[in-house]
Parts: sequence; structure tokens; C-alpha cells
Amino acid sequence: MIRPYGLACTLLALSLALLASPASAQIVNVHPLIAANGGKDGFAIAVEGSADVRTGNTRLIALSGSAIAGYRAGRHQAFLMTRAEFSEENGEPIVNKDLEHLRYRLAIKGPLEGEVFVQHDRDDFRRLALRALIGAGPRLRVAPFEGFEAAVSVALLLEHEQLAAGPEPDAGQRVTDARLSAYLVLSSSVTPHLKLGNTFYLQPRLGRAGDVRVLGETSLLAAATKHLSLKVSFSSAYDAAPPAGVLPLDATLKSTLQVSF
Repeated sequence: MIRPYGLACTLLALSLALLASPASAQIVNVHPLIAANGGKDGFAIAVEGSADVRTGNTRLIALSGSAIAGYRAGRHQAFLMTRAEFSEENGEPIVNKDLEHLRYRLAIKGPLEGEVFVQHDRDDFRRLALRALIGAGPRLRVAPFEGFEAAVSVALLLEHEQLAAGPEPDAGQRVTDARLSAYLVLSSSVTPHLKLGNTFYLQPRLGRAGDVRVLGETSLLAAATKHLSLKVSFSSAYDAAPPAGVLPLDATLKSTLQVSF
């Protein structure tokens, strides 16, 4: 039976996902559903991957993977995440993107923490040749019930973007902006082997209220063994000011295998 708080978390997670639907603008969720180190000191690694290869009437190659390396020592925690996706249909690339994110977290007092992070990413099919950012801000952890955790953060980030070359009027454009980056992370243990998580991001550009990015991601992690899990995730994102020729809405439904140790 799902406990009342588990049901509440489920409903809230679904509602947050619908608020941002459908969508994967330039925000990428860098918060793993279950921390790679499980809250314990020391090193830990979690790896995810998926592949879809077809031949015949449909020729398709779709590959994606991510890895998280985490380290915790008392009040100090750091993790490095890398992600990459590539898809090709009938010899034509349809997805080509990657991301690298490094974050350091310091426990200050009680539930209050501080974060500093840097990130690089690119996405050929959103015409993003380069995005580099650095940011910092406070983070507050909340755990009102057993098996339920939440965290909220507001950070200030400075980002630099360069668009790819091409025939579009903004081709090659370079922009450096400051944004606020607020996120809410929810996690609930529905059963000992089933965990539900949701992350919601809001990133308005400072000085231009109409330029805002939103991301909602809901994930369900089912543990098959101590080291092997199946994760199903749905992400939706919205970019109010995308590059020329790029749609503001994207949505992704994905199933992956996760190996952690």
C-alpha cells in the first residue's frame, strides 16, 4: 500500500510535470534521483545507458548514456555528471548533444547548505554550439516524513551562449547573461525497492522577465538488485526565447538501465 505522503508526492510530481508540459530547452536536470553515494562518506558511481539499433525498412541508431561520480566527506560533497545522446535515422543525424556538470555542496548548519557549480553543454538540434555557466547559491533540505525528502534552492548564475553557424539571422550570435536558477527536488520511497522523484526548475533572465526557462522532470526508479535498477523518466521543458527556427517546447520519455556501485 502506498502511504499517504507517498500518494501526495506522486500527485505533486505529476502536477509539476504537467505545468511544464510538453518540453528540454536548455535546462538539464543534474540532480540524480538517488544520490550516487546514498548519503554515506566515500566514492560512488552510477551509470545509465540505452540503445536502439534498427535495420531494414527503418534504419535507426539511438544511443544515450550518463555517468555520475560522487564523493562525500563529512560536510563536503561533490559530484561530476556527464551526459551524451546521439541518434541517426536513415543516415541523417537527428540528435547530437552532450553535457558536463561539476557541483560542490557544503553543509553549513542543520538543513542549510551552500552550492557552487560549473557546466558546459551543447545541442546541435537546438542550434547551441556552446553553453558555459557558473553559479552559486543556498540550498535548504526538508524531510518532514520518513521516506520523503525535499530540497529547494535559489542560485545566481552567469552563462555564456554561442549559436551555431548557419543561414538563420542570429547564426553565430554570442550572448552573456545573468539568470536566477530556482529548483525544487522531491523524492519519495513508495516501497523499499521503488522510488519516485521530481525536479522542477525555473530560470528567469535578470532584466528581462519575459525570457524564462522551465523544466519539469519526473522519474521512477525500480531496483532489481543491489546494483541494477530500471529508471523511467518524463521531462518537459519550455524556453520562452529560443533561437530562430527552434520550437519553444520539447518532451522526452525515456527508459534506462542504471548500474550503481
